[in-house]
Amino acid sequence: MKFQKSTEIKDLDLKYMALGLGGEVGEVLNEIKKLERDDNNIMTPQRKQKIIEEMGDVLWYMSAICNRINTNFHELVKNNADKLLE
Repeated sequence: MKFQKSTEIKDLDLKYMALGLGGEVGEVLNEIKKLERDDNNIMTPQRKQKIIEEMGDVLWYMSAICNRINTNFHELVKNNADKLLE
């Protein structure tokens, strides 16, 4: 999360980060769509790399949202595990 803070240019609000997250999730989905449309569902090294890059952008926005609500990935995972055990 420290890296994420160091890469932010402005102190943008939660809404901006949430919208950015949605856009990046869309880019992940777009690459997966191209896997089917363009690559005949064969995971090429190039497509894998593009998906990984877009997923990294998703994590960047997730980290930014965590920063704004004063939490971290560990807390997210713990919370989710607890919810699934209910």
